[in-house]
Amino acid sequence: MKGKPVVDPVYMTATYKFDTSDDLIDVVQNRSGYIYSRWDNPSVAAVETELAKIEGYASSVGFGSGMAAITTAIMAHVKAGDRIVSTQEIYGGTYELLHDTLPAYHVDTVMINCWDQERLLAEIDKGLTLLYLETPTNPLLRVVDIKALADAAHAKGAVVLLDSTFASPVNQHPVDLGVDVAIHSATKYLGGHHDVTAGFVCCNAPFFQKIWSLRKVLGGVMDPMTAVMTLRGMRTLTLRIQKHNENAMQIARFLETQDTVKCVHYPGLASHPDHGVAKKQMSGFGGMLSFEINGDFDQTKHFMDALGIIKLATSLGGVTSLANQPITNTHVALSPENRAKAGVSESLVRFSAGIENVDDLIGDLDQALAASICCVAKGST
Repeated sequence: MKGKPVVDPVYMTATYKFDTSDDLIDVVQNRSGYIYSRWDNPSVAAVETELAKIEGYASSVGFGSGMAAITTAIMAHVKAGDRIVSTQEIYGGTYELLHDTLPAYHVDTVMINCWDQERLLAEIDKGLTLLYLETPTNPLLRVVDIKALADAAHAKGAVVLLDSTFASPVNQHPVDLGVDVAIHSATKYLGGHHDVTAGFVCCNAPFFQKIWSLRKVLGGVMDPMTAVMTLRGMRTLTLRIQKHNENAMQIARFLETQDTVKCVHYPGLASHPDHGVAKKQMSGFGGMLSFEINGDFDQTKHFMDALGIIKLATSLGGVTSLANQPITNTHVALSPENRAKAGVSESLVRFSAGIENVDDLIGDLDQALAASICCVAKGST
């Protein structure tokens, strides 16, 4: 065929045919081709190759969700009796995995507040199998010094895993900071359009085989159509991230001037406690921010309900701006005590800046903040 398709083909097949038994045996023994899509698929392989190139690792492994990627990456590196050190401020699903699920398999996890680097280093010094980090964190956008912690963990012979979803590969380069295994929920920035559910693990040769083999066993594979749609999203990743970064910075600066806002959490602001670390290890500050309404739960809920252009929804990292109240959804599984430890208050709003006109977004936030004030005024009459 002289002409070739511009768009990546979708290989919607579960199995593959062979001309000879020797060909089949070679693929089974040497992974020299395709035999079954729970193992490998050409569409999935194409997006895996592209992301590995972007992240600077030798390989990446695609999954059916971000949590499938996280669960498989962690379980591939721990066994009964092992010890994990993790930051406290991690995604709610990951927290459930480490805090509720893994103890049943006799894997112990010590969680330390990400801003307490001295305590983190002290726990690492006691010995560990795996260090698990997430930075910037969800939802307070705290930033940990990846290299300092990775170096300490490596000195103890541990593997270092990082959920880099909030940053994206454009703003943060885990491979340059000593991270062994970088994880992304591709549902967010990589896909970028709120229409795929997927995840990736990026790593080099010593870690790839363990993770790939366990994916094959657990079955949390990416489907071919999702792979092609994610690859399509990645074609515009750099352009989109630039706009996400710009919008988030302008919105954070606007919110910081509002009396109706108690505080703004965005690593690009000089007022952010981790601004210096963020400047050192990130090339951009990302499209995520959070802020606290100067009011109670009901006032914050009224603010959420008053939003127009900005959609009330979970998830993040797409072209459409989204906002939610973490206490009602993303962190609802945490006890009040653990939410307090994580700094998740009833008036906290998590905001994912899309790529819309920034003046329209600021106008929407402004009118919703005004509506929350009106709610207070009506309640007091």
